[in-house]
Amino acid sequence: MIYTVKIKFDSLDKFVLDNDNNEIELSVSSIPLKGKANNEIIQKISNYFNIKSNSVKILRGVHSKTKVVEIMF
Repeated sequence: MIYTVKIKFDSLDKFVLDNDNNEIELSVSSIPLKGKANNEIIQKISNYFNIKSNSVKILRGVHSKTKVVEIMF
């Protein structure tokens, strides 16, 4: 599955899945430095879907607040 992920940088723990539009809205607390925020995003998505973290791949938007991720079930 391919999802568009919209990131908000705040301390709230938010995960909203919109299956109709294949979108995820996600809050992270890590700073976007040296891949820390991207690692937290991958971890949160893998925990939500109960899959291994290597099953989540960021396809586009590594340096952006809007990312396109592939989730392999």
